[in-house]
Amino acid sequence: MEKENPFFEEELNERTKRTLLILEILRRRGPLSRAEISKVSGINPVTISSYLDKLISQNIVYEKELDTSSGGRPPMLLDINSSAGYSLGIGINLFNSMGLITDLEGKVLYKYKQEKPLNSPEEILEGVISITEELLNCSSRIKSKIKGIGLGIGGIVDKKGGLIRWPQKQNHEFFYSYISVPIKRYLEERFGLPVFIENDANLACFAEYWLCLEPEIKNLLYMFSGVGVGMMINGELYTGQDGCAGEIFINLSEKGFSYLGGYSFFRQWRADLELVERTRRILGEGANNKIDNLEDVFFWARKDKRVKDLVRESARALGIKVALLVNLLNPQMVIIGGGLEKGGFDFIEEVYSQVKKYAFDAMTKNLKIIPSSLGDEAVSLGAANLVVRNIFTCV
Repeated sequence: MEKENPFFEEELNERTKRTLLILEILRRRGPLSRAEISKVSGINPVTISSYLDKLISQNIVYEKELDTSSGGRPPMLLDINSSAGYSLGIGINLFNSMGLITDLEGKVLYKYKQEKPLNSPEEILEGVISITEELLNCSSRIKSKIKGIGLGIGGIVDKKGGLIRWPQKQNHEFFYSYISVPIKRYLEERFGLPVFIENDANLACFAEYWLCLEPEIKNLLYMFSGVGVGMMINGELYTGQDGCAGEIFINLSEKGFSYLGGYSFFRQWRADLELVERTRRILGEGANNKIDNLEDVFFWARKDKRVKDLVRESARALGIKVALLVNLLNPQMVIIGGGLEKGGFDFIEEVYSQVKKYAFDAMTKNLKIIPSSLGDEAVSLGAANLVVRNIFTCV
């Protein structure tokens, strides 16, 4: 079994950092010549050649073609061998589950989605097994080259303690239940592959950073609704001492006050900011106005002023939370996801206006707030590319 993912668990040694840097440059900018890789990385040409020769011998990098030349011998261009290995990523939430298989450049080869609510730890395990088996059966041609399974899951993932606190709904309220099954070990024994488990907001953040953003973006927040946040700090995913960081609420069972004012605003919010339930109450249940998800809410916001006002109110509340985080962390970019990206320009603009209003000018003058580019696939893509990152750090 391969060692645990050093990107999240260990300090990378200098050689691993250089290898990862070279592969990152090729993944983002390839094909490139050895001289170009040396120039971009700042590593001298002799050392670059040594690293590249090893990566070529391991079939991770290959010589693709000769570059054009204005005179003399044309240089050989190198690139990532995307078919050297594959990864399987699964995203699990309260409402549905998605799994996919990608190559080393993040291209999706197979995808499978289950539209089935998962209401207990047992159902989670069954869902993960079902999706994994379905994808492995679909990909029999490359099954032997799958290098690992990444799993993104809602709730609090305590990697140090080996626990997952899974949110469950009871009487219209959410509470956390421990998943006592050692899910990582169980899946590794069942499928004979290394398994990496991470919180869904963290993986959505990582996927945007890894697949979509310019290399210059090193400090990033991913708002997974108003409940959780993924954080990239100086190009590294921040998960805290025990791997639990990113929950932006306090445990508050009742309204709280102090002489400084109320603080119940920071209690736990619903993943959908209560938009689905409140829209149902506004419109009433009927055959012509069924509300199942956020996409339905944003559809009705374009038709009904009451729903439009509700969405705007939710965007303002989210913007205030974002403003607090912007003041604390001063990121280059904030990405709105978790389904809220479907609110489009108007929703994002309202969030941004509140951030500008409540955060310091110095924190917002260069700040960008954008919708998620990856949408529903963000978590499963993050899970799959978590495995890819592990492949890169272990060569």
